[in-house]
Amino acid sequence: MLKLPRRFILHRILTAELEFFVADIFNEVDEDVRKEKSLALWKSYGKYVIALAVLIVAGTAGYVGWQNYTVSQSRSQGAEFEAAAALATDEKHGEAAAAFAGLAESGNSGYRPLAALREAEAMIAAGEGEKALLVYERLAADGSVDTEFSSLASLLAGYYLLDTGTTDQLRERIAPLTEPGGLWSASANELLALSYIKDGDSAKAKEVLALIQNDAATPEDIKARVSQLLAAIEDK
Repeated sequence: MLKLPRRFILHRILTAELEFFVADIFNEVDEDVRKEKSLALWKSYGKYVIALAVLIVAGTAGYVGWQNYTVSQSRSQGAEFEAAAALATDEKHGEAAAAFAGLAESGNSGYRPLAALREAEAMIAAGEGEKALLVYERLAADGSVDTEFSSLASLLAGYYLLDTGTTDQLRERIAPLTEPGGLWSASANELLALSYIKDGDSAKAKEVLALIQNDAATPEDIKARVSQLLAAIEDK
């Protein structure tokens, strides 16, 4: 039986969860732009960022646990992760953030980034978005974790800033991710285009969207969303 590399499987899991999330966003973008009410979209981003973090860790935690199940320490960390997740489910967001923070500090290479993502999610739910941004920043700068996670931390911070910060802050945060050939470049450029739409700069948004559409490395589902958004801008 063919065994796929851990990095490949992890990337596929994260990509699938992110694509599901972004597809929902673009459905809202299309509807709001057509109705010329795009500003309403930005006010609803917080809940989507939280939902994305939940989807990512839910899809990945099982895989990480499976990879490490023979190690007692990993089993113990899995139990800690589940306990912290239960606190979040019960909407005890402050307690959940603290529990995830402990695991993000002491966990192994599999659970540390997962816990950090959930820590940030719980902080956002608790109304402590600025602290969550610091967690994302630390994870993005952590060279000891998989690139999938460190890059994703910057992308998630960008989505949060789209709703709560300035577009300049957003673009600064995701700038390294927009380079061609990057792990999340297509998704980062989608977010970049959304930031220009928020600014009311349709011309710049169309320029970025065209680059995504013409990039041979862009996944077909992202190209389809780009076409949808370009059509929505033209119909505005």
